[in-house]
Amino acid sequence: MTNVNSIHESAQSLAALNPRISKSQKTGAFETAFDKALDRTKKPEMELESTNALKEIASKGLNIMTSSDIVSGKTDKLLEMLDSYSSKLDDQNVSLKNIAPVLEKIKDQAGNLLKETERLTDVDSNLKKIATRTIITAQTEYLKFQRGDYLS
Repeated sequence: MTNVNSIHESAQSLAALNPRISKSQKTGAFETAFDKALDRTKKPEMELESTNALKEIASKGLNIMTSSDIVSGKTDKLLEMLDSYSSKLDDQNVSLKNIAPVLEKIKDQAGNLLKETERLTDVDSNLKKIATRTIITAQTEYLKFQRGDYLS
């Protein structure tokens, strides 16, 4: 039994040699480290709040096209294609066989323009008239070409 007491006494003497940190000191160190970490996470939040991060983000260079803009652009493109087609018809060096693919593209463009023109409102009635006349011209040229009106 004397051995049991000697172990207990030696454990007490070791405790005296190794000063332990008390529980209050441990929690104080943890709280300090935790507070520092928490402060680091709060700083970006404060910066975000000052830059209005939760508000709407303004977009730069965003162009929203209306139906009028689309029809206007497609009408211009179709007119340019018709002009190019007309120049090729006048050129003696360009065969009708080479013109046929160009005319197919014109027909497709006219169909796309017709779909967009149907979406226009009465407010855009003048644009609708111009687009419709351009479509009719393109379709007429296609029919004339298919019928053989330009054969010599």
